[in-house]
Amino acid sequence: MGDKRSPTRPKRQAKPSFDDGYWDCSVCTFKNSAEAFKCMMCDVRKGTSTRKLA
Repeated sequence: MGDKRSPTRPKRQAKPSFDDGYWDCSVCTFKNSAEAFKCMMCDVRKGTSTRKLA
């Protein structure tokens, strides 16, 4: 009974930045192909943060 691991609890996995070959624009939320370096709708670069700096 010294084993504290739970066999029923799945490991948490970080959500990938894109799934199924697509990535969502952080500005307009358009679903772009994985090959696109910038959004096809608003020309924002892939991975651009919308967080405002103080």
